[in-house]
Amino acid sequence: MADLLLLPTPSACPCPLPPWQQRCLTHLAHIATAAGAVLGLWATAQGAVGSSPFLPDGTYLYGESPVANTIGITYLVFEVQNSRLTGGLYQPSSSFDCVRGTVDHQALNLTVVDAYDQSEWPHQVALNRNSTALATTSGGAVQTQVQGMYRLPQLSPLDHHILATCTQ
Repeated sequence: MADLLLLPTPSACPCPLPPWQQRCLTHLAHIATAAGAVLGLWATAQGAVGSSPFLPDGTYLYGESPVANTIGITYLVFEVQNSRLTGGLYQPSSSFDCVRGTVDHQALNLTVVDAYDQSEWPHQVALNRNSTALATTSGGAVQTQVQGMYRLPQLSPLDHHILATCTQ
């Protein structure tokens, strides 16, 4: 691709320019550079704001195993609304703890509330983006996975109960 010279520089002119024209060309070159930088930043920000969230609003179930309802395996069921998260962390046939927090481009930022004494502690779970394209009207999507966990397709009655309890 060839470089385009939009504004001539004073040294590029074949004939000497009066000082006021040289200053004018210099100022125009600075304005063009600044405008290009602003447009580049604006386009980058629009891409970030206009892109789909890493975890769109909805209900999610993840487990340490790809098999649901396995004794001794930890599961995370939650809802996301406007990058805010509420849900529960549990093992089948055991108690559960509620969680709340936020979703950003790198992690689930959680506060876990102990079911017994209501104490709270922060916990962060990394998100991994898979660039596997899905068939969509927009031509593809990026899937987000919770690191170290498998996305399970269907919530059980227990998952619904935990969500209802933790979102009250």
